[in-house]
Amino acid sequence: MGDDLLIPATEIRRQCPQPASDKAARTEAIALALSGAAVMPAGVIGAGSSWEGRGPVRIGPEAIAEGLAALTAPERIEISDIVTHGRAGTVSGRVWREGRAALFCHVIRYTSAGAREVAQMVSFEHQERRDG
Repeated sequence: MGDDLLIPATEIRRQCPQPASDKAARTEAIALALSGAAVMPAGVIGAGSSWEGRGPVRIGPEAIAEGLAALTAPERIEISDIVTHGRAGTVSGRVWREGRAALFCHVIRYTSAGAREVAQMVSFEHQERRDG
C-alpha cells in the first residue's frame, strides 16, 4: 500500500508478512481505511457496495464516504492476519483508540475473484477485557 494513503497519526505494525499479492495489498488498504488509518483506495467502492459495522448499514460511495469521514484515526494498529481466497478477504488484529486496545476484523467481499470492486464490507471491533 502506498504511504501516501496512510493517515500520519496512526502507527502501523504487522505481526504477519507484507501482503504477497495485489489482492492482499488491496484488502489491507481497504481494512486500514475502514479503521480510520488510511484513505480508501480510489475506484474500489461501487454503486452497490455496502458497509456494515459502525452505525447504520451504508450503501454506495457517498454513504460509505460519509461513514469514513466520521472515523477518528487510531493511535496504533497491529495487523496479525491478512487472508484472501476467491472473492473474499479478511484483515484482523488489534487497534488502539484513546489508549485502549480492541480486537478488530474487517471482512471484505468482492464482486469477482479479481478483487477490483467491493460488494460488501463488514467491520467488527471488540474492546479487550482486562481481568484482574
